[in-house]
Formats: sequence, C-alpha cells, structure tokens
Amino acid sequence: MAGRRLVLIAGSIIIGGAIVLTVVLSQRRSDTPETVSESVLPFVSTVVPTVQEGHVTIRGNGTVQPLREVTLVAEVSGRITWVAEEFVTGGTFRQGQEILRIDSTDYANAVTVARAEVVQRQFDLLRAEEEMKISRQEWDRLERRTGIQRQVDSTELGSLVFKEPHRQAAAAQLQGAQARLQDAEIRLKRTRITAPYNGQLRNKGADLGQFIGPGQVVGSFYGTDAVEIHVPIAGREITLLGDVLARGTAHARLVARNRSAEYEWMGMIHRTEGALDASTRTLNVIVRVQRPYESSDVRPPLLVGTFVTAYLEGRHYERYYTLPRESLRNGDVVWIIREDRLYTQPIEVIQEVEDTLYVLNGITGEDLIVTNMLDVVTDGMRVRTEMD
Repeated sequence: MAGRRLVLIAGSIIIGGAIVLTVVLSQRRSDTPETVSESVLPFVSTVVPTVQEGHVTIRGNGTVQPLREVTLVAEVSGRITWVAEEFVTGGTFRQGQEILRIDSTDYANAVTVARAEVVQRQFDLLRAEEEMKISRQEWDRLERRTGIQRQVDSTELGSLVFKEPHRQAAAAQLQGAQARLQDAEIRLKRTRITAPYNGQLRNKGADLGQFIGPGQVVGSFYGTDAVEIHVPIAGREITLLGDVLARGTAHARLVARNRSAEYEWMGMIHRTEGALDASTRTLNVIVRVQRPYESSDVRPPLLVGTFVTAYLEGRHYERYYTLPRESLRNGDVVWIIREDRLYTQPIEVIQEVEDTLYVLNGITGEDLIVTNMLDVVTDGMRVRTEMD
C-alpha cells in the first residue's frame, strides 16, 4: 500500500508539472507573435498642416515692356537741318520736345502765299457784299420813282438783281483759301518732329543732312511714364485671380535680381489678355508699373527688357493650409494618421509653389499627414509614427 501511494504521489507531481509547463509555454507563444508584429509595422514621418489666412500669392515671370511705343515717320519731304543732342539711341525726351527739324523754307513760303490769298478773298467778299447792298438801294429808288411795289427777294430774278450769287461765290472762294492756308500751316508744322509723350528713343533711322520723304522712318520711340509685364499663369492658379480682377485693386510685387543685389518694385494687376495662349495653354496677366524710370538710392530704374519675377496678389481666404509637396499622392490625395492607423484622404489643392502645397479643404490643423512613401498601403493599416 505504501508503494502504491508513492506511485500515485509521483504521478500527480509529474502531471502537475506538465500542466504548469504547458501553461507557461502557451503564454510565451502568445506573447512572441505580438512582439514580432509590433516590430515589423511600417514607420511613417508626419507633419501637421500649417493654418494660413489672407491672400494667396501667385508667382510668375515676365519681361518689362513699354506701355506705349510708336514709329516716328516723316510726313513731309525735305532735308534734315537740325537734330537734338538727345537724338541718339536711348536719348530721353519730354512730351512736346523737338527731336529734329526738316528744311521748312518751301513750306513757310506756301503759308505766306496762302495768307495772301485769304486776304484777297476777304476783299472780294467785302466787295460782293457792298455791291449787293448798292443793288438793293438802287432797286428801292426805282420803286419809289415808279410807285410799283414788286416782291423779288425770293425769286431767281431777285437774287440776280441783288447780286446774291456773286456774294455766295466770294464767300466760297474765301473758305477755300482759308482751307489751303490751314493745310500749308499744318505742313509747315510737320517739318518739326516732336516727342508724343515722355520717353526714350529706341533706335534712329535718319540723321542730320539726310533727305527724307513722306513715310520714311526716322526712329522708334517708347514711353517711360508706365511699363507693363505680361505674366503667364497656368492651370488651377488662373481661378485664384477671379474676384481680384473684378475689384481691379490687386497689387503685384516685382523682383529683379543680378549678381550682387535684388531689387523690388510695386505694381498693379491691370487686366488679362482674355484668352488662353493656344500653344502654352496659359493666360497672360498684365501688371502695370507707374513711373518705372524714377531711380533712387534704394533701387535703379525698372528698364524696358528687364526680366522680373512677379508675385501677384490672389484671392483672399479665411483659412487654408500649407503642406510639404512630398505629402501629395496621385489624385490629390494625402495619407492621414488617426489612432495609429493610415487612411487616404482626398483634399482640394488650390496651388503648388515649388516645395509647398496650398490646400483649401479636406484636412484640419490638427491632422497628422504622412510625408514619406510606403511600398504597400491599405486603408486602415496600422503604422508606427515618431511618437511611437
């Protein structure tokens, strides 16, 4: 009996030990997969969107062009007898300032002859009016002698009797003489070519002593009171200008750089060209700058031909967000983290500028946005973040 009891006790111990070992091993097996699964979760880098408010800025490039530019041509023929010292490439003129003169001798003589003819025709008209007055007086004396009253003023006979046609012919000849005098004076005035507005001479096509004829180019001239920059805008950025153009008060900042410095000018968005360019599918926005040639200690004049970067003031938004460009996925989608799980989130992108993304809707200022790429992505998958 004692031996049997010992066998039973030993068996119980062995069975109990086996049960305890089994429980311990099962717990270790259940813990090991969880630890391994945590270690292989994808790691993601995240950023929080930056909340912004105000006008968005649209960036573009363009070349400074003159607002007004004309080709100066001669309207009369003759030899150039005088040119201004500023009549050189780049020469500056004020509005109305003389640029050159054409020999005016023949045209001045024509004015003298025309004036003399006007005086002669004025005398002829006075004589015709006096003769008409005398004829009426003689007719009145004839009626008093004969005692017969005849109404002839409204008849052709009456007009001939009172020499009305003579007065009308004299008046017409005077008008013709006055018109010829006016033409002669205009031709004389055209022997002096003047600047149509404040500006500079781009190039010249004639010089002192040269004989020129009507229509011959003597130079090209552009205004310096204002310049324009045509800034091409493409894609979704065109929609950012709608209400700004309607107000007509949008500002533009222009930046020109050289090797040593950077200079700024302020302008206004004046208009658009109204149609897309067929080859580039862009819309040209016209920026106008007043008094660009006024230099100062801060900056030089904004010369025609300068290449500038334009920062245009776009629509005003009460709230929008900025993100790194690398956070955008195909189809205007970002990856967003919620409770350590990754989800795809559509967003409304209003602008992309270099490495910055401007977003209007789809996210908040508290969201975590993934910036790195993953090989495999499923909606709702678990990930690790910097906080983990």
